[in-house]
Amino acid sequence: METKAEAKKLKQLEKLAIEKGAYRAKAFSARGVAIDARVRMKCQIPLCPHYGKTLTCPPNVPTVEEFKKALACYRKTLLIQTRSPLSGDMDAYDKEEVIKFFTAPAKISIAKGGDKTEEGKDFHNVRVSAVRLHKIVNEVEGNAMTLGFPYALGLLGGECMLCYECVGVKSGQSCHRPYEARPSMEGVGIDVIRTCVKAGLPFDIPPKTEIIWSGLVLID
Repeated sequence: METKAEAKKLKQLEKLAIEKGAYRAKAFSARGVAIDARVRMKCQIPLCPHYGKTLTCPPNVPTVEEFKKALACYRKTLLIQTRSPLSGDMDAYDKEEVIKFFTAPAKISIAKGGDKTEEGKDFHNVRVSAVRLHKIVNEVEGNAMTLGFPYALGLLGGECMLCYECVGVKSGQSCHRPYEARPSMEGVGIDVIRTCVKAGLPFDIPPKTEIIWSGLVLID
């Protein structure tokens, strides 16, 4: 059962997330985190461009079963979201432009703001929003630990965008930002859409006028 002291700490973490630039933040029961093996399967079917290449995506993250076992040890979780407005309806974007955003070196050009089209500006802003979420999750996780939750654990929706291009497994190099990078929520089997609905923070799928990025901080 949640004590008054714990409830106060969770409110502190919600407030911190908003102060650091989150669009929304809400603490709820860890039992509300929806796990579905089909989500993890979608990393391979159809094949995600990050599968086997990005260090924070499958198969380089815990399996669904491993994560499920660890999740059972947590009592609370904090859902954190950032958002990036779009200049037009997402349906208007060419599929090729969307795919381009997830490939290098085109991804690098867009991420750095090199593409001056409306689509390029939108995708650049999307990356800025995603990186902001990374930083907020990192900070909330660290603060949760100092508040007496030693096993606080952060995860991010989608792929890691801290680097313009991940060093990858085959390079033999380790992650350039190991203390900031966090595993993909989908990669460990989290149904992000259902989890956000359960938390009371739903968003449009497919996106219409804005992209919502979601992250979690699990709290023991």
